[in-house]
Amino acid sequence: MASDRPVNQSTTSRDVHVLHGDRADVLHQFGECASVLRDLLYDDRPLDEEEFVFIDKHFQILNIAYLRWKRKHRPTDEGQPLV
Repeated sequence: MASDRPVNQSTTSRDVHVLHGDRADVLHQFGECASVLRDLLYDDRPLDEEEFVFIDKHFQILNIAYLRWKRKHRPTDEGQPLV
């Protein structure tokens, strides 16, 4: 079966953990990380170039994966207005 993983990205042991792990735990960890990042950004301190690129690239990766998932699993949401 072909993977939906973009070309040139290999599976790591971390990916395997996430794929086979407890979804509730993964989502909880994601929520905690998002809260910590939110707090960091609310501090309004300047980010150096490496920090900015790191955060920006991870947002792009997450956004691409989420939009792909959403198109596949929630196609009717695209016509719904954002609240």
